[in-house]
Amino acid sequence: MTSADNFFWTFEQAVSYYQFALVNYIGFHDKGMLLAGGCGDTNGRPQIEKTDYLKQAYEFGKRIY
Repeated sequence: MTSADNFFWTFEQAVSYYQFALVNYIGFHDKGMLLAGGCGDTNGRPQIEKTDYLKQAYEFGKRIY
């Protein structure tokens, strides 16, 4: 999941929902999360290509199975 800012509370609700609804309630197996904060400004174009998150996402995807 990406976000423009990188505050400690940015992903709090999304992570909570993921843990409760998808893992605990539905029963999906948790394979981890990649929380990509600081990926740009809400008024400009995304800046994720200036971070290491795309490479991290690629490597994470290769290790899913």
